[in-house]
Amino acid sequence: MTCSSPFIPLNAKDSALPATLITIIVENASNEPVTTGVVGWLENAVLIDSAKSIHALRRTRILNEKERTLIIHSAEKAPLPMEAAEPKAKIVLADFEGPDYGKWQAAGEAFGKGPAKGTLTGQQQVSGFDGRGLVNTFLGGDGSGGTLTSPTFEISRKFINFLIGGGGHAGETCINLIIDGKIVRTATGKNNEKLEWHFWNVQEFEGKAAKIEIVDNHSGGWGHINIDEIELSDEPHKGPIGPIEKLPDYGSMALAHLEGAVSTQEAQALLETIGERDVKLHAEEDISYPVTNRRSAAIASRNIELKPFRRHAFNFVLTWFFPNHAHGHEYANRFDSAGEVAHYVADDWSRLTGDTAKWYKTFYVDSSLPGWLLFRLHSTVSNLATGTCQWWQNGRFWAWEGVGCCAGTCTHVWNYAHAPARLFPELERSAREMQDFGQGFDAESGLVGFRSNRAYAADGQCGTVLKAYREHQMSADNSFLKRNWPRIKKALEFSIDRDGNDDGLIESSQHNTYDINFEGPNTFVGSLYLAALRAGEEMAKDMGDEQFAGRCRKIFESGSKLSVERLWDGEYFIQDVDLQKHPKFQYAKGCLSDQLFGQGWAHQLGLGYIYPPEYVKKALQSVWKYNWTPNVGPYNEAHKPERWFARAGEPGLFTCTWPKSDHIEEGVRYRSEVWTGIEYQVAGHMVWEGMINEAFAICHGIQKRYSPAKHNPFNEVECGDHYARAMASWGVYTALAGYEYHGPKGHIGFAPKITPDNFSAAFTAAEGWGLFSQKRESKIQRNQIDLCWGKLNLKTLAFTVPENFHKVRAVVTLDREAIASNYKLTNGRLEITLTTKLTVSKDKTLRVAIHRQDR
Repeated sequence: MTCSSPFIPLNAKDSALPATLITIIVENASNEPVTTGVVGWLENAVLIDSAKSIHALRRTRILNEKERTLIIHSAEKAPLPMEAAEPKAKIVLADFEGPDYGKWQAAGEAFGKGPAKGTLTGQQQVSGFDGRGLVNTFLGGDGSGGTLTSPTFEISRKFINFLIGGGGHAGETCINLIIDGKIVRTATGKNNEKLEWHFWNVQEFEGKAAKIEIVDNHSGGWGHINIDEIELSDEPHKGPIGPIEKLPDYGSMALAHLEGAVSTQEAQALLETIGERDVKLHAEEDISYPVTNRRSAAIASRNIELKPFRRHAFNFVLTWFFPNHAHGHEYANRFDSAGEVAHYVADDWSRLTGDTAKWYKTFYVDSSLPGWLLFRLHSTVSNLATGTCQWWQNGRFWAWEGVGCCAGTCTHVWNYAHAPARLFPELERSAREMQDFGQGFDAESGLVGFRSNRAYAADGQCGTVLKAYREHQMSADNSFLKRNWPRIKKALEFSIDRDGNDDGLIESSQHNTYDINFEGPNTFVGSLYLAALRAGEEMAKDMGDEQFAGRCRKIFESGSKLSVERLWDGEYFIQDVDLQKHPKFQYAKGCLSDQLFGQGWAHQLGLGYIYPPEYVKKALQSVWKYNWTPNVGPYNEAHKPERWFARAGEPGLFTCTWPKSDHIEEGVRYRSEVWTGIEYQVAGHMVWEGMINEAFAICHGIQKRYSPAKHNPFNEVECGDHYARAMASWGVYTALAGYEYHGPKGHIGFAPKITPDNFSAAFTAAEGWGLFSQKRESKIQRNQIDLCWGKLNLKTLAFTVPENFHKVRAVVTLDREAIASNYKLTNGRLEITLTTKLTVSKDKTLRVAIHRQDR
């Protein structure tokens, strides 16, 4: 049996289908004919979370359409039950919709002057409250505290209902019911920002005077409480607000067999025959039943007679449709039900499975790279299909840092993630346009709020400019850059303003991905700034803004020079900081693994060196020398990490060490931890610098730590599961191919860093993907591009040639038809310019034969 979902680079919509494709191949290994079939069943899980607290029906239908059989699960409204007596009207004690707390008494700083209007600064996204206002004590962060006390009221109903979220600290982040001066009921949040209904049964206190007290007396993590919609009622309110068709778990599910099936009665009998007696089935073809009932339905294929040693494939598709996410799902623009998704997949089964299989073959089978490495580098791409990532109905790509943790497609974390932009560039373009230069952009200053807010992160600000240039390069034309250039320029000018004097060094306070602020010049933020200046220079040239291009170049050259003069210690780059003024969260003379982050970015974008090559290589060698270990145990025994991502006996790359000075016990945060995102970032840069063994050792260390015997190999953890930073792995992959690309200019180039005599690897471009291969003989190098999907527009190509190819003759052909070109060889790099623009279409092969010419 094989299970998969469509995965087709550059085809984001089909790759985001809410569907799982299942193929079961039955083979007759005997010498006699056999009769076989397959049965599948699916439970109705619509309204799975809401079922216990609402009045509704689930519905199941068995449909035979287009020579297919489908189980369609859904839900619908139920007739209201006959009531013995009309319940009393509820009494709202507080809905927190006003400008202040009214007669409620607030003490302390946490409650502010009135109700909050949703999510507060620095807080994860708050949801589930009713209306526009709520009590939210995250004001100023988790450190603030206080109480909010209601006026006295009479208990005149059976229940007190309220919405609650936030911290789960008993007695410290809570809501209390107080009668006769004593706490008689209490409740806390669940350490998440989603408010959910809670109720107290207070029948025993009927007629008594009471008060409600909301408490925030915890200053650590989740040291806040969220409360809304407090009411007296004769009915407990346990579920969500609104009609069922608006609930987040309302929708539909389907299981389809792509060939005709037998009756549901026969399917049920077959299940009983094979011993699945615990599956609660129904035989009706259209039935409704109480939402609290768990029911399944089954479909069975028609029996197939298999001759000896023959096989047959049974194809099923499982689909789902749940459109009521807070921001919707993109797929809801294209479908109205799970049944529609199932029919779409069935209609296009051959194309969807064929293109997915073609990518698998191109990436894994046809590549010359080691299989373990290909698996490791591609495994993190699965993050896109987890709860980390969302594709909203309005087209915006949005993501947590890790599943449900740290909101806002955080700019500094997503600085590391190269995979989405290379595989599904439209997603990253939407994040730039709808977040970084949209909702999160301050048009007056150029600030890019690092969580789509108004908060500054120095590394995220610079990284946004680099990502904008990447998105421009991964576009088919200049339209993305033209639309966004004014804001890209303004964002870079914001960083230049933080520089202050155009000397290329940012010396002011720099909030960053370590969740602290660096003080003084350093090359972590500094290298990103210099790379952003180079990207700004190139984009300004593309836009004809020569004056700004010149300014960027001048600042860049100054910064590159001054960084070496002020921050080079002989082996690596340090931070120039006064530890007397800033004793915490700095790295000073430490060796930071991320110290050349911007240089790795510059290589990814074809921007060249931002520091002299000899310094770059020496610094990377020092990172390897001082921060890598085959066994983290001894170091972590001496310097305990804040969080454990590697254990004794396992290899890893530490965030920062202090080989030449005392270990700063309160130095840069997360200093003794091991993050796969940093490891991939460093490994990718090492590949560009020719440190192949070191890069492979780091990647193999990750492979060892995430062995299936220990952990889920598809879930690299940091702050949450399926952490976005891990998608830095794709930077290693593109580095190994020496990949360079500029879609609007029609340029592609390769310079394999491993086995250049016999190299092959998959590649992606703006509108197509395929296989690049290179073979070398004594007097000829053959480069080949086989386009497997889409199209590739070309004007220039670049390749590296052996050192003894001092003079060459290059011949370009498309499916053996000669293509006119000019070429230039400079320091082992051959640049080919086609006489006219060329489009390589699907299943076409572009060949370049480079002949060594004798002098």
